[in-house]
Amino acid sequence: MVALGGEGILRDKLREANIPTRSIQEMWRDIDIAKDISSFIKLFKIVKEEKPDILHVHSPKAAGLGAFAGRILGIKKIIYTVHGFAYHENRPLYQKIAIAFISWITMLFSTDVITLYEKDMRETKNFPYIAKKLHMIHPGMTAPTFYATSSARQLLQQRTSEPFEKKILIGTIAELHKNKGLEYALEAFQKLTSHSPSFIFFIIGEGEERSRLTAIIKEKDLQNNVVLAGQIPLAAEYLKAFSIFILPSIKEGLPYALLEAGLAGLPVIATTVGGVPEIIEDMKSGILIQPKKSDEIYYALEFLLTHKNTQREYAINLQEKVRRDFNLEKMLSETFKLY
Repeated sequence: MVALGGEGILRDKLREANIPTRSIQEMWRDIDIAKDISSFIKLFKIVKEEKPDILHVHSPKAAGLGAFAGRILGIKKIIYTVHGFAYHENRPLYQKIAIAFISWITMLFSTDVITLYEKDMRETKNFPYIAKKLHMIHPGMTAPTFYATSSARQLLQQRTSEPFEKKILIGTIAELHKNKGLEYALEAFQKLTSHSPSFIFFIIGEGEERSRLTAIIKEKDLQNNVVLAGQIPLAAEYLKAFSIFILPSIKEGLPYALLEAGLAGLPVIATTVGGVPEIIEDMKSGILIQPKKSDEIYYALEFLLTHKNTQREYAINLQEKVRRDFNLEKMLSETFKLY
């Protein structure tokens, strides 16, 4: 049984798989004391009614509330999966300290802590009394059923009035959130399209930054070169429409979108944040750049666009890496052992 915030694609997928769900409408990303108290009360009731043998919590806020409820109710096994620490975000110092403290308390409440990549594993060991609870399990996935390149482009064309039959599509799948660093990709695209208008940056995703990104696109006169496509169900299936995949995040955990791009056989440009360097080996299976550096995005794009053989080499190497180290069977086996 899965308790989750609101409605959406995740709940639809769970229902299709005949997995019962309980929705908590008040649970959302940002801090809101009244809603957080309401979320905790509802989570507490759900855990009390379900009496789970194992309580597996995810997402910083939901994990903290869920682990606390589980402890009060005497749940014997509480597993917390760390999806990157929120105190790495661009926040005031007092918020970072508070988030770090809450993260530590959540891990204390939990009987086991899973990290998704080595960097988080090393960082988590620095928290007192946590080291013996730690397990590192890479996320795993099977390849989506990808549309062929021509079909994917035709389907994405329906999302915009700007024709791109003869244009090169460079894309990303990302929540429209400040953590994704999309404004820096837009700056790079302004430089790229000043030399040639034959490129389109196609952004699949929705979020709170839409208005600001729309304003930036207009300010930089990129209306004919950038598409904010919104939320697209099963977005990964369209990846082969792109020639290059960009992930310009300033904060990440271990992004599934990058694994999907690898399985789609795309060359990738991504920032050295979170677990990204554990997926991509710089200049061997992709190009790693520093966050918030639009010039680096631009130069990386220029390099790949003028080195077709390198594109293919990086794409093949990344695909092999994802298939080998991030497969679903391996993740399931290691998780079931922990259960």
